[in-house]
Amino acid sequence: MADRSDCCRYEASLDDLLDDDVMEPVLRSAGYDADGLRDMLVETARRIDDHHHARQPDGHHD
Repeated sequence: MADRSDCCRYEASLDDLLDDDVMEPVLRSAGYDADGLRDMLVETARRIDDHHHARQPDGHHD
């Protein structure tokens, strides 16, 4: 049996995923559009980063 990873030779970017025709109805059903989802992901990443840095002792950053 061929290695299953052969089917996907690259990792899709967020833009690739959001540009896929299948995503529009999926996002719409969840109450988002591509820009709204992108904004939510950026804000979530910012909050995670802020939380991570706040937990570092003595302001130490990785």
